[in-house]
Amino acid sequence: MAISKLIIMFIASVGSTIGYAIPVEAPKRSLIPAALSSGFAYFVYLKILDFNGSAAFGAFIAALIMGTLGEFLSRHYKMPATIFVLPQLITLVPGGGMYYTMSYLIQDNMESFVREGVNTFSIAVALSLGIAASSLFSRSLRAFKKRSVHNTKPMFHKY
Repeated sequence: MAISKLIIMFIASVGSTIGYAIPVEAPKRSLIPAALSSGFAYFVYLKILDFNGSAAFGAFIAALIMGTLGEFLSRHYKMPATIFVLPQLITLVPGGGMYYTMSYLIQDNMESFVREGVNTFSIAVALSLGIAASSLFSRSLRAFKKRSVHNTKPMFHKY
């Protein structure tokens, strides 16, 4: 993909994230960090597609990046992670796939309906798994840090 198209898609991702975050009344100081991290994750998604990766795998990796950056930003700005993660996901939601799935169903084109439906569903599942994995990783990291701070006993000690 040409670099100019990647830049345009980055800007579109940033714009769509801000365009979603404003009507849902996300805090103003969260708009730019959420939008830039969304643009970065969408850039990674597009590069995975460039390397002939599947859309579901690209969506999983991008959602993992979005979730991880959202968790980091939530700690930095002392806000809930959902304020950062939900607007970011808008760029990856397979809205076109949902539209075409229903269009094929109405047209009674069952082969295309099933193909498009499975593809759309796999992207949606990949998005949810990516966000869940990043949240799980963040919580386990916090628990590990908490345990290591409170555990002052040496790991190996003599009895």
